Amino acid sequence: MWRIILLGLVQGLSEFLPVSSSGHLIVLRGFFGIVSRGAQWEVALHGGTLLAIFAGYRHDLATVMRGAVQGQSEMRKTVALIAVATIPADAVGYGLNTWITQWFIPLAAGAGWLATTAALWLTPEAGYGTKRIDELSWEGALFIGAAQSVALWPGLSRSGSTIFVGRVLGLSPAEAARFSFYMAIPVIAGAILLTFVSGTPIGGRCLPGVAIGVGVAAISGLFAIEWVKHALATTRLWRRFGWYTLILGIVTLWLGGF
Repeated sequence: MWRIILLGLVQGLSEFLPVSSSGHLIVLRGFFGIVSRGAQWEVALHGGTLLAIFAGYRHDLATVMRGAVQGQSEMRKTVALIAVATIPADAVGYGLNTWITQWFIPLAAGAGWLATTAALWLTPEAGYGTKRIDELSWEGALFIGAAQSVALWPGLSRSGSTIFVGRVLGLSPAEAARFSFYMAIPVIAGAILLTFVSGTPIGGRCLPGVAIGVGVAAISGLFAIEWVKHALATTRLWRRFGWYTLILGIVTLWLGGF
C-alpha cells in the first residue's frame, strides 16, 4: 500500500511542479526498484492528475466551455489554441514513441533535468508579459506545443518547458500556467482512452488500491497547481526549483555512471 501512496504522491506533485514526473518514476524504478503494476496503473494515476486540473480550474474551465458553446470568439479561440498546441506532442508521441521509450533510463533523465534547470532559470521575471491566452498567435500555440513534445524526453519537465515558452511569448504568469495545464487535459485524456481501449481495465480487488492512488495523485496534484500559480507570481520561488533539478540531474548522472 505504501508503494501505491508513494507513486500517487510522486505522480501528482511532479506532473505539475517543474520537475518531470517521468524522470522521477525512472529513478524510483532504476535505483530503488519501485515500479507500478502496469500501464493501467500508471494511466489511472494520470487520471488523478486530470481530476486535479478540473478541480483547480473548475470555474475557469466552465467559463471557457460555456463561452465557446455560446459563440464567444475569445473562448472559441482559447479552445482552438489548445487543440493546435496538442498537435506537436501527438505527432511526436505517435511517430517516435518507440524511440523515446528506449531513452527512459537514468542517464537520459539526468540530462533532461539539467535542461529543465536552464528553462526555469531563464523564465522571464513576473513583470514581463501581460497577454491573455486568446491573444496568443497560432504560431505561438505551436511553439508551446513543440515545447510539450520535446518534454516527452525523460527528466525534461512538461510544465516547466511549456510555461517557459509561454512566458517568453508574452503570456502573463497566470495565463502561461493556465494554458500549460489546459494543454495537459487532451494529452492525459487521450492516454487514458488509448490504454483502456488497447488493454485490460483494472478491476476486482485492485480497485481499492487504484482509488487510493488516484486520490493521492489528485490531492497532491491540486497542491502542485496552486504552488505553481504562487511561484510564478514571484519568479524567484519558481527559479529556486532549478536548484532541485540541477542537483537531481547531477546526482542521477553520477549514479548512472556518466
